[in-house]
Amino acid sequence: MSSALRIAAFLLATLLAFSVHAAQGKLGFTVDAKFDRKVLDADIKQVVVTQVAPASPAQRAGLQVGDVLEQLDGKPLMGSSARTFFGAMGDIEPGDKVTLAVRRAGKPVVLVLVAE
Repeated sequence: MSSALRIAAFLLATLLAFSVHAAQGKLGFTVDAKFDRKVLDADIKQVVVTQVAPASPAQRAGLQVGDVLEQLDGKPLMGSSARTFFGAMGDIEPGDKVTLAVRRAGKPVVLVLVAE
């Protein structure tokens, strides 16, 4: 693996290790994302919620550990790039409403989170 790919993989792993936050707005959940490759331009294969912070916008909206994120504000995550996903998350500001379409126990669920 080239050094550029190793650096990109490290940065991606670092981003995924922390709660999904916007630059200013916070949603309060952590994900484990699967990609075709370990670079920011890789296509997303799956994004699974691994942690929901107590008293967070995610918990108030009903997001649960194990939920599979399918859409963010009406845009499908499958096939989009990691860069697009993290860019969209970074654009969220406090007070913004974020609509998540998730799959829970095989059934679709739509949640609206209000960023803090």
